[in-house]
Amino acid sequence: MDFSPRLTACLRNGEQQVRYLNTSMDNALPDSLKPPVGKRPFAPWVWIPLLVGGGALGSILLTLCFSKLEVLAWPAVVATVATLIYFFIQCIARLFEKSWKGALFAFLRLMGLVILGFLTVQAMMMMVFFGPSEDHFADKLTIPSGIEVAVPDEETSDATGEANAKKPDELQADVRRALAGPGSDVTEFSPDMPSLRRAATDHPKLFRDYIEASPDWDVFAEQGNHFAARRWSYGGEPRDTMNGYISEFGGAGGFQTRCLICLDCKQWNRYEVQHVQEGSTPVKPVMSHGNNLHESRVMIECGGVWVEIFEQSGTPERRATKATITALEQEFVKFEQNPEATLADVRARSHELARNLASKDGQPLHLLNGMQPGMYGALYSLNPGEPGSVYLKAFEVTRGTPLSVDSLKAASETRMAWSPQPAERFGAKTGFTIYEGDWGKPYAARFEIWFIPDADKTERKLAERIFRIEGWQR
Repeated sequence: MDFSPRLTACLRNGEQQVRYLNTSMDNALPDSLKPPVGKRPFAPWVWIPLLVGGGALGSILLTLCFSKLEVLAWPAVVATVATLIYFFIQCIARLFEKSWKGALFAFLRLMGLVILGFLTVQAMMMMVFFGPSEDHFADKLTIPSGIEVAVPDEETSDATGEANAKKPDELQADVRRALAGPGSDVTEFSPDMPSLRRAATDHPKLFRDYIEASPDWDVFAEQGNHFAARRWSYGGEPRDTMNGYISEFGGAGGFQTRCLICLDCKQWNRYEVQHVQEGSTPVKPVMSHGNNLHESRVMIECGGVWVEIFEQSGTPERRATKATITALEQEFVKFEQNPEATLADVRARSHELARNLASKDGQPLHLLNGMQPGMYGALYSLNPGEPGSVYLKAFEVTRGTPLSVDSLKAASETRMAWSPQPAERFGAKTGFTIYEGDWGKPYAARFEIWFIPDADKTERKLAERIFRIEGWQR
């Protein structure tokens, strides 16, 4: 007898009974005793965010290489940030789920993307500073014939040194003398400048006139606020430096310093600065490191003005800061004794320096070659006939394209000495950079000297001259 059909039927019936019993048992068990059911984890995606983040970083690099792709820059940055946030949330979610292995891999993905982003930033910096930066502005430009085109002069030794040797730079001498000493680990100093405080508070108009007239101070405006940076003199000629910083990093005695008077009691920029009150009470500056030197930046609130003193030097002792405070107090002790006479003295000195700087050939403007093509000094030789400031506008000759519009006015603006005698000329010196063009591709540019009088602020053009120049290239 064949038992196969019966056996098959019995097995099928048993399987159905087992399935029924299992279902019944599951329904009878409380939820806490039921076997876990597979649950989809929070933020489950891995490869898609990785591809998005990596592609976004690659797109950022492409925007630096190809200017036509600049439209991708901001979307790529947003995608990169969104990917980092996603993997951070994924890492936290795995920790809450107690999925330790998942949390570890989420963290590794996050760190991998952070490292890739850091390497991308480093590559961007290398491309910016060392990569080609040709803008091809001058590729098809030619210097027209039939017009007078001047060539920038080479920077020469100080022609004014002998004439001004009788006026030493006392602040510079004090700072150098202090830095030549051994320096200790004591950082405290006293921000004691009572004469400067009284000068700015009791004689605000004469004080401002003195600062503007003195060739030792470079008065400039930034976002509507006025500042005065203390110049240092070389060979008797006070020199402007970038943002007023004086830097000498060669050898063991390297340093950097700046003395800035905030004439409107506003900070020059958004850096961290320690505010203290003028007085004899010692203060302890907040110290940090910069350029491998001990650094401090202190803002001394001094009556009607603030005085910011920055120092980087080889020891914690604030030797340059102390010397600057002492020199400022000595300067304004003299001012306080006779403000009108002191103002007359600095005006006479400013006029004498301006006469020495004035061009002997009668040209209103000379350009001086700077440290690299595209960087120039401007030597004005003018008499505007009234108090005010001059600045430059520049245009490519053949097409009339304005040059370095965003920076040229601010960089070239300076106050001019003057007299009511039209034949008398006064000089002033400043520096600027022309960014349009590349090295080795000269073109002709027309430089116009514009005057801003103090009286009514109605600008007028004083003179113009055409020069053969090149643009600055990174």
